[in-house]
Order: sequence, then C-alpha cells, then structure tokens
Amino acid sequence: MAAFRVFAAGMKHESHSFCALPADLDRFKAGGGYKRWGEIPAAFRGTNTEWGAIFDLAGKHGWIVIHPLDANTAPAGPVPEETYEHFAHVILSALRSAMPVQGVFLTLHGAMVTTHLPDAEGELVRRVRGVVGPSVPVAVTLDLHANAGPALAEFADIVSCYRTTPHVDMHETASRAGELLQAAMLGTVKPVVAYAQRPMMNALDQGRTISGHGPMVDILKRADAERASDNALLDIGINAGFDWSDKINVGPSIFVTANGDRAKAQAAAERLMDFAWETRDIKTIRLLPMDEAMAIARAPAEGPGPLLIGDYTDCPGGAGVGDGTNLLAAMIANDLQGAALGSIADGAAAQACIAAGVGATVTLDLGGKFDPANGGGPIRVTGVVKAVSDGRVVRKGPFATGSVTNYGPSALLQVGGIAVVVATHRVQIDDREQFRIFGLQPETMNILACKAMNHFRADYEKMGRRLIYVESGGITSFDWSKYPYRNIRRPIWPLDDLK
Repeated sequence: MAAFRVFAAGMKHESHSFCALPADLDRFKAGGGYKRWGEIPAAFRGTNTEWGAIFDLAGKHGWIVIHPLDANTAPAGPVPEETYEHFAHVILSALRSAMPVQGVFLTLHGAMVTTHLPDAEGELVRRVRGVVGPSVPVAVTLDLHANAGPALAEFADIVSCYRTTPHVDMHETASRAGELLQAAMLGTVKPVVAYAQRPMMNALDQGRTISGHGPMVDILKRADAERASDNALLDIGINAGFDWSDKINVGPSIFVTANGDRAKAQAAAERLMDFAWETRDIKTIRLLPMDEAMAIARAPAEGPGPLLIGDYTDCPGGAGVGDGTNLLAAMIANDLQGAALGSIADGAAAQACIAAGVGATVTLDLGGKFDPANGGGPIRVTGVVKAVSDGRVVRKGPFATGSVTNYGPSALLQVGGIAVVVATHRVQIDDREQFRIFGLQPETMNILACKAMNHFRADYEKMGRRLIYVESGGITSFDWSKYPYRNIRRPIWPLDDLK
C-alpha cells in the first residue's frame, strides 16, 4: 500500500477582543510563533504537542507529511485581516501545490477573532474543503477554550479537543484525531460530526480539570460513558469557551464525531450540552481582592513549599499585557521576603538591567507602560541585577514538554525581598525552568507570584503549600459587564437573565 500523503498546518490564536495589543504578523514572528516547512519538525519533533504527535503518527503509519506553516502566538487582541489572509494564503497555496493528498490535519485553537470574519476557523476549514473536495477526510484539533461554530461540524470530518486544563494532553488529542484520520483514509470508518451549543458564554468552570472536581471533570466522565455505551461514537470534544472573545459563537460547545450516524452524534451532543447548561454557574476558583491576598502572603507559612499567587487578570496566557504592576507594588508595600515574581514585560527596563550588568544597582520605572488603566502604571524601583539571560526556556514540566518559550533578553532584578523577572516579551508562567534560568530554585522560595491562569498549575501546584488567585485589575476580569460586547449572540447568560 502506498504511503498516505497528509497535509498538516497549524493556525492558532486565542483572541481577547478588548485587548489593545493587535495579534499581527509581527507579533507572531517576534515570539517565535511563525514557523515554515523544516522549522516545524526541528521545533516540535519529540515534544508533548500536536505537532509532536503528527510526526509520531507519520513514523507509525508511514505518512508523507506536507507541513508548510505553524502560526501560534500568545493571546492578544484580534487578528488583523491581512494577517489572517496571509496565513490562509500560505496554507491554501501549499495545499493546492500538494494535491492530491489523502488526508488533512489542521491544528487550530478555536477562539480566534479576526477583524473581518465571524468564524475564522470555520472559514479556514471551509476553504480547505473547497480545495480537497468532499471525499478527502479533514481532521481538526481544538483547544478546549475554543469558541467554535457549526461550520467546523459541516466542513470537517473529525474534531478532537483537549480534555485537560492545564493542557497536558496536546499530544494525546492529536494522536486520537490522527488515528481516526488514518482509519478514515483507509475507509474503515466514515466519520461525521455533530455540534451543539446553548445561549451562554461562561460555563464548565472555564474548562478546569486539575482540581479533580467541578463541572468540566463531571462532563468528561459523562462523555466517557456516552462513548462506552455506543461504539459508533468515535470522539467527543467538550469546549468551555473563552469568555473575552466578542464573536457570535462565544461560549461552550460540543462536537461529537461518529461513524456514519449523525443522529446518534447529535443526540449525545445535546445531552451533554444540557448538563453544561445546568451546571453553568459552578466555579472552582475565586479571585481574591489584593488586601486579602497580601494578608495571606504576610502570614507565617502553614506548610512546606512556596505560596503560589496567580496574577490571573494580567496573564499573557489570557491576553493580559503582562506589564501590570499592581501585584508587584502590593508585594513591595507589604515588604514580602523570599519572594519571586515572573514576569514584568518591559523591554526597555530589561535592556537597562542588561546594560548595567550583573551586580549593578539600578533605579528605573518598571512596567505599566502599555495599558496602565488595566493592571497598574509604572512604578519606580531600585534593585540589584542578579542575572541576565537571552530568555530562551526549554520546558521540562508536564505542559508542552520539550517545547520552547522565550522571554527575550531579560534580567532578574532583586527589589528588597522580591526577585523580579524583567522580560522583553510578554510570557505566561507555565514551567519551573522560567525561574531556573536565572539561578532561582522555585521549590525553595517562600512566595512565587506568577503571571498565570491555569497552565502553571501542572508544574507548580504539586510543590506549593497553597495556591491563591488575585484580582489585580488586569484585562481578564470576571466582571463581564465591563466589556462592550457587540457581536455575540443575544440573549446570552450571564449578560442576560436567562433561566
């Protein structure tokens, strides 16, 4: 049997419609998130990512993989039309040149917002379908924070979504999708996809699974039971949505991939969606006011390991600008000792520290330069430069193991009892190596304050004495009324009073 030719491409962005940082091509490139052809296997082979799985599947099944593009950058504002259309052109022109192919594998996010399309991912898959025709199977993977619409169910044959937050199952998700793609190319299954959604933009505890309880954990158990009860159900994707995307299909959605029986798939999707609706107001975390968080930080340690403080509302992983200073200012005012904060995105401050050199004392206005109304403006600090770095970090923890994240030129600045990572690029904290490259051992710290929402929990929570989240005034607030939504479907819960 001849080897299957599989066309694969990645186009990911989690877009916060009210973030002022545009997700333009320069932003993708600056963070190392724009890779072409040979750069892709060099970056991802052997990693715990979708691409890692694709290359593993190619080795297992003998696929010839055509891989022209991987585009991925930290959450920010909407993707401009010219950037999206550039990605689409690269993908579609390469696909036309590669024809004939026996399968297509697209790694998408699902929460991309563009300046010109109501459903960016659905439109891309529609265009791909227009090139390959009706008989070539198309597999799609999604982040479980996707705000996905029905077009994916119409134009894709397989939709598989992450099942964990933090996302430690990227490789596993792509492996599931890839095995179904292989079966579809062989003709042993004929997959179809059903889709369901309800009038809500916030539910399923925003997809959290690490705590071991809550509605996302419960619905995944129900999905397992659905699959076990009927072998026609091949895959069930549960999406919690990303609340800050002003797009028509914002909010939880469910995709069920079945072997030829769309009615069974739709019925299962509707049953699960009913559960999501019924449990929509259950949460497993709370954002603490700053004074309450600082009282906890000042108190004597009640056990081993560091106190973990998640700066939830200024996390770059949710489109926070990453230069907010309200948490750092409170830590300084409360004279916290044995603390570290990662990170403040301020390229000018990072360069000033690097230019001064290790051991130098510097005084500078740190952070708060881009959007001081969200997260706090610049604060004057004096500190000692303890270390400098090129900022390149190879992840060793459970999240995206083996892949690279990059602060850019960066420094560790000791301000009183607080070691502050000063970075060029805005980067969420998700791996202990992000402190270790500066000589800090996170396990030995008294307090670790992280610009982080969820993913850091995979590597950090097991060694911390306690985890708290703080409301620091950043852009990813739980107060939905502060955002001027214009494009979402209405009425919708919790913006509207729906029973």
